[in-house]
This record gives sequence, C-alpha cells and structure tokens, in this order.
Amino acid sequence: MASPGSLADRSYALHSDIAQFCLPAANRDENRKLAYVNSICLLFLAIGAAGLNPSKLEQKVPEPVQEFVPVEIAQPPEPPKVEPQLQPEEPQPQPDTPVETPQIATVVAADPTQVKFAVPVEGPVVFAPAKFAQAPPPAPPKPAARTVVRMTGAEGGTHPEPRYPPAALEQRQEGTVTVIMTVNPDGSVESIELKKSSGHGILDRHVTQWVKTRFRFLPIDTGEKRYFEKDFVFQIK
Repeated sequence: MASPGSLADRSYALHSDIAQFCLPAANRDENRKLAYVNSICLLFLAIGAAGLNPSKLEQKVPEPVQEFVPVEIAQPPEPPKVEPQLQPEEPQPQPDTPVETPQIATVVAADPTQVKFAVPVEGPVVFAPAKFAQAPPPAPPKPAARTVVRMTGAEGGTHPEPRYPPAALEQRQEGTVTVIMTVNPDGSVESIELKKSSGHGILDRHVTQWVKTRFRFLPIDTGEKRYFEKDFVFQIK
C-alpha cells in the first residue's frame, strides 16, 4: 500500500502545470541532493586550482634621487690694461707747392653810356651790347582804391530793417553791427564785410544773413561794383 498522497506508479508524470503546483510531492527530484553536493565539490576544486597558480607580484625598486650640486665657474682675472704709449709725430716732408699764377676774370659790362657808376675790377673789361642787358621786372599793379559810400536811405532799392533775433532778445544782448556791402552791377549783394562787431555772434550772423538775402539795390549800366556801409543798432526798449 502506498502512502496517502504518493503516486503508486513512478513512470507516471504530470504534464499539467496546475497539477504540479497542487501536488509538490510529484515534482520531488531524488537526485537533487546529489546535485548540491556535486556543485559544492566543483566550487572547492575551482578554488584549489586558482590557489595553485597565484599571480606574481613584481616589486619595482625606485630609482635613487639625483642631487644637483651647484657648480661655480671661476672667471679668470682680467689682464691689466696697457695704455698705449704716444709716439712723437714725425714732421712729414711737405712737397714743394708750385706758385699758381692768379687768373684774371673777364668782366662783361653793359654799354658804357648806360653805366651810371664805376665798378672796380681787375683785368680787361668787355662791354656787351645793350640788347643783352636785362630790364628790371615791372612793378605789380596797385589795387584799385574802392570808394565806400555810407547809406543814407536815398540809394534806392529794397533795404528792410532786420528783426531782433529771439535768441539774442532772451539773452538780453545789445550792440551795433557795422558792415560793408559789395554790390554787383545788377543790384545784388555779392559779399558782406564785418567792419565792427557787436560783441555777440548771434547779432553779427543775423545781420550778415539778413543783408545777403533781403537787401536789393538799383542796377547800373557802367558794370562797376559799388560799396556801401551801414550800421545796424540793436537795443532793447
């Protein structure tokens, strides 16, 4: 009689996973203990084999440290300086210098009738024709004197008085500007010369620009330029 829970026929094997889980006695392996023993024996054999051939330890001997010893190089003493002895200079023989005959230069002068003063010269004097004498350079022409007319208001044309510059008015700047105007024959103002400044750049520039763009004179037929002088007074009332 078999014990309860054991299988009578050992050749019978369970193929169902559920049956193997429910009947653990059916999956019991009789050689399981032998497998454990064999594994332990193989482990000891491996440890013994590894212990027979231990790894060799190489010992390296450190190289001795080289000590550097400072070496002093002794310089040889400098030889004493020998001052050169001055030898007396021997007088060099001077060669006989030939006496040179003085050369007398020939002086070329203009026509004696054109010479107004005497020239002390040595040697012969040769008079050159008057046509070779150079005439003095002509004197530069003198600039034509200009006639500046002071404006009175009867010259004719358009001459509006300049307005007071706002910037100068805010800064309380006052003064008198005197200019000289160069007028072309057609009546336009060519240039303006500042004869007297007011002491303020704002007033001077304002008068120059105003006259250049606003003043107009009567044209003339002679083709000459005219010059007019005028004062511009700026005073805060």
